[in-house]
Amino acid sequence: MKVRRFIPAILFWTLLPIRLGGQSVSVDESTFRLYRNGEAVGTEQFSIRQIGPAGQRRIILRGTIEMDRPDGSIHLAPAMDVQGQNLAVADYQVRVSGSETTDIFVTVSENRFLARIVSEAGEQLREFRAGSGSVVLDEGVVHHHYLLTPFLDEGSAVSLTVLSPRIGRQERMTLSLVGEEEIRVGGVLVPGVRRFHLEGGDRSRDIWFDSQGRILRLEIPAQDLIAERESLS
Repeated sequence: MKVRRFIPAILFWTLLPIRLGGQSVSVDESTFRLYRNGEAVGTEQFSIRQIGPAGQRRIILRGTIEMDRPDGSIHLAPAMDVQGQNLAVADYQVRVSGSETTDIFVTVSENRFLARIVSEAGEQLREFRAGSGSVVLDEGVVHHHYLLTPFLDEGSAVSLTVLSPRIGRQERMTLSLVGEEEIRVGGVLVPGVRRFHLEGGDRSRDIWFDSQGRILRLEIPAQDLIAERESLS
């Protein structure tokens, strides 16, 4: 099996602006306000940019998440490179900082996700299933749900294999349409918003997408967590 080399964190972050160059187009960019038990606990700023034409597109997702938790504040800096119509993950990394610092690097080799976790405790290597129907929705990252957009028009429930590298967990989840609603975003009432339910044990959640595929809201009941988009611009 040919294994792709891992890209050091500083190199990946440095290369992203070079990769984007002058050919990048903004797909979405905004901020989510994060609430737990009805109280504001943080923000998530993100950008999603496309390189190349639709048939050969690559998407770069980047974000900065700041959240207060009972055990202290946490900072996440995720960066992801996805390719093709199905938004297949090519490279992913996230730096987690707060009470301690952890760097996680994920690459793809054939039908496997290869994860390297580097922390103060040492280094670990893990493998997870990749391939068709596999998506990366990392713990605590709202904008990663953009990777569900290829499955929104299936017309029936879709079974997915969802990986969260931060908690080292991969499980089967089912995505299904709940219906259409009106929700308010930044004081603007948005009609025709599709609400989807992603079912999977204690990680089940609801995600609201507008007609352009933008994420407007996310709720994870088991975590008492709600993410609300600040504005449509």
